[in-house]
Amino acid sequence: MRTINLCITILCVVCFVVPGHAQDDVKNKKHHNIRLGVEFGTDFFFGDPIKPKMVRESKSSYHSFHDYDYYCGLIPNYQEMNVMYVGVKPEFYFCRNRIGLSTGLRVSRYSTTLDSDRDYFLWLLHEDDVYTEFVKIREINQNNYYLGVPLEFRFFPNKRELPVQFYVKGGSTFNYRLFTNNKVKFQNKSMNSNAETVGDQANSTLRNFNAYMFAGFGLKIGGFSTGYGKKFPYINVEAHILNIMLTDKASSFMRTNAGLGFQLSAQIPLGKTVPIGTR
Repeated sequence: MRTINLCITILCVVCFVVPGHAQDDVKNKKHHNIRLGVEFGTDFFFGDPIKPKMVRESKSSYHSFHDYDYYCGLIPNYQEMNVMYVGVKPEFYFCRNRIGLSTGLRVSRYSTTLDSDRDYFLWLLHEDDVYTEFVKIREINQNNYYLGVPLEFRFFPNKRELPVQFYVKGGSTFNYRLFTNNKVKFQNKSMNSNAETVGDQANSTLRNFNAYMFAGFGLKIGGFSTGYGKKFPYINVEAHILNIMLTDKASSFMRTNAGLGFQLSAQIPLGKTVPIGTR
């Protein structure tokens, strides 16, 4: 009986004293409301091709056969574009730190490829009153490099900061084109000397500005102690399920319909701190 009473006494002490001590620790814990982040992401867009006026296509009666005498095909009616980016951005917290607003600088690469559904397509290289010159092109891979400003916000449904937190996110990106690189693959390698001319013609319809918006969700992982009084940086893993281009065209080869994306970022706390209990 004496042993049972001792166990009950210890249990009562654990139930009342430990929660009170933990509550004091939570109140004394600090939360940073400014974080500096480094991001990496990729977006995938799909849509309709934009064919430069220099493209010439043909569809012969031999198209269904493997006949090299009639191997000039069509540009497919489907086009895709891959966007890869890296950036730096601080995030500021409002509304008791449940809403984060971030902006910064981002460098992006937009990559599209124009190719034929057969061996090659024809490209008008030069035309005047005397003669017309075409070249046979297998594909043109175009990489546009942009400097952009992202504007993003995210909302945390949970009122308390947890080691793993779910959030929803939305935002947009505004980009200015820095330069363009075209890689032209000719049917005949002896035509490689015309690559610069073809690239300049392909760039003639490019716009210097583009913008797109997105919506998505993610997980914020952080707050783990190393055991030496320090904590790991916050890690954010998110998926973008609805990407919409706001400008007519992002590159000379594509008019986008929609897209998907993925982003990974790491953040370190900066600036002043506030008690986490105010969240």
